[in-house]
Amino acid sequence: MLPKVIRALGPLVLGSVLSVSCSTMEIHKTNKEMTLFDFTTDKQQNHLWREISDTVREPGMSKAVFSIQKTRLFQRAVMFAMINPQPNGAGFAGVQTEMPDTAASHAQDTGLKLLVRGQGQLKYWKVVLTDTDQIGAMKQYSYEQKFTVELDPKETGGDMDIVELPFSEFKAFFRGREVEDAPPLDLAKTGAFGLQTFGGVYDNFKQKGTRGTY
Repeated sequence: MLPKVIRALGPLVLGSVLSVSCSTMEIHKTNKEMTLFDFTTDKQQNHLWREISDTVREPGMSKAVFSIQKTRLFQRAVMFAMINPQPNGAGFAGVQTEMPDTAASHAQDTGLKLLVRGQGQLKYWKVVLTDTDQIGAMKQYSYEQKFTVELDPKETGGDMDIVELPFSEFKAFFRGREVEDAPPLDLAKTGAFGLQTFGGVYDNFKQKGTRGTY
């Protein structure tokens, strides 16, 4: 149990063509939650979510798309992702947005809390936090923590899972390799929040997804 947590994303639907159904991103502080991203209101659409995917290398053909979905019953964010990695597993697809200014005042909080649901083929995901001075840098490193999502085999939309990611377990990475001499994560310096899925180039698993339903 985390006494002070950012409720990051929820509910999310994650899958091979990643269907991410997001409603809120919140910070818990002394048993209270502060919303960073609330996709259930029109105000949230003011945040710009840009694609961060592996399209630099010639074989890199992964893709991510993020959009607001509105129906008569609800409003949420939906993210679609496809991993088409190189043979060694190199490849990633995701989105990124600026971290709200309010996050800096919660630098002493202890972690992220995600409410997620899986669909499709992609089980492995990560949250990526980038310092302001690293955004756009040629040799950019970011602070990452991976998590898994149990996939709904019938793709009918099951119950949400709760994923808790302590800030103490975020590590700095550059192109999939840990940067051992990087300073520890300092939320007060964080300028961007990202959500990615990946092929698993340096992991003991590999994944790809070229099919997806919502």
